Amino acid sequence: MQQKKFYTTVALSLLTAGLLVGCGSDTSKSKNNKSKNSEGEGSNIPYLRDHYSEYKEHGSAMTPTGVKDANAMTINWTIEADTLEGATKLKEHLAFMEAHLKGDKNPRAWDKLFLMEAYMKYNGHYTTSVEQTNKTIVVSKKATTACAYDIISAHADAVGGDFFGKGDIKVDYSARAESILSGVHCDTIRGDAESYITQRQKMKGHGKDGDKQKH
Repeated sequence: MQQKKFYTTVALSLLTAGLLVGCGSDTSKSKNNKSKNSEGEGSNIPYLRDHYSEYKEHGSAMTPTGVKDANAMTINWTIEADTLEGATKLKEHLAFMEAHLKGDKNPRAWDKLFLMEAYMKYNGHYTTSVEQTNKTIVVSKKATTACAYDIISAHADAVGGDFFGKGDIKVDYSARAESILSGVHCDTIRGDAESYITQRQKMKGHGKDGDKQKH
């Protein structure tokens, strides 16, 4: 009788341990997936955020800024990283974002400026080229419309000021996007762009009726 009771106790202990191990694994996996999804898996955002101060304007100690030419509707960056790894991570991030936006995906659906840039990229209103030479990254963007130029110009200000300047990736630039979209440069695409924004925010659970969660 005592032996039977012993075996029963051992069996229950093993079963309980198995359930705890299983829950621990699932929880860990869930947390890891959530972390990857919230940052945009493959985007290198965690690395870039932690090393933002290691990027400088080429040939100086200044924060990188985009050189704008409104007449040519171009913005050019020449960024120098402290390390080869840093330069490669930045190039990988830019390649990831290019593919993401061309694929009609929006990793930052709560921000209308990023949605507007995604709209412009998906519809071919601007092009991007990226070249890496050792620790130097050259990024060139060229818009085909004045509206698209206004959007990539605003994005350049955000990247140069808040990201490279502070490592801040939480700022919402929706008000800037709304201001640009209401301007005369965007008259011809306004309705389509607004529908795009509304649809994407609804899909992601953002907007007036959604729960805005910044990542």
